[in-house]
Amino acid sequence: MNGPICERILITNDDGINAPGLAILENIARQLAEEVWVVAPEHDRSGAGQSISIHSPLRVYETGAKRYAVSGTPADCVLYSLAEWFGETPPDLVLSGVNCGANISDSVQYSGTVGAVLSALHMNIPAIALSQAFLTRDGIRWSPVETHGEALIRKLYQPGEARAWNVNFPACDAGEITTARWCRQSTGSIQRPKLLAGRDARSLPYWWLGFERSSRHIVAPDADVTVLRDKAVAITPLRHEDPLPGGTDTFDLSAEAAE
Repeated sequence: MNGPICERILITNDDGINAPGLAILENIARQLAEEVWVVAPEHDRSGAGQSISIHSPLRVYETGAKRYAVSGTPADCVLYSLAEWFGETPPDLVLSGVNCGANISDSVQYSGTVGAVLSALHMNIPAIALSQAFLTRDGIRWSPVETHGEALIRKLYQPGEARAWNVNFPACDAGEITTARWCRQSTGSIQRPKLLAGRDARSLPYWWLGFERSSRHIVAPDADVTVLRDKAVAITPLRHEDPLPGGTDTFDLSAEAAE
């Protein structure tokens, strides 16, 4: 790997300021930028999408040097940072993640991880969302993003070009991954909404909202689901249709896998 690719990177996520994926992304970012800011939700805000807080004020807590927890959403974190600290010198790149779980197919529209990236893009700032797929939440393996994350950010970041990408790492050992592939966001993985009912201590009813999901029918070779199933890193363009930098649809990761 080479030295820094830019002066300043802003990091956020939707899993919260203490999430393990955020710590991984911090370590990666410090190899890429002279200055790293971390501004993330104080609690898990998964499912926030690109929403912003308009019914309650934002409260911000310093947790370290250039490191802050915000009471709002991932999009709030990006926009607050731009308004409060960066003024006429915005970050060169916004990174969001590393999310615990894939953000693919129909889930993308609800993703706070992706929502932060789209908020940065609206401000004309390049941005990349990173997510680590897992088979079971208790057994998540972070080695794919730890091994390949830095190299892929280096490949995707193009100074002077405001592009956004959604990068998903497959649920396997890092050594099994040899390629990253351009792909399309698939549809149809969410079959229908579902409710999980319960009653609180006062016997009042409540419901948890979720979805019935299946992606077995998604088999197109350029679909995000298929690429992850093939144990390749899935790279989806957000709000554009450009190929990967260099005009290709595949990055060779075999060198990183061998290290």
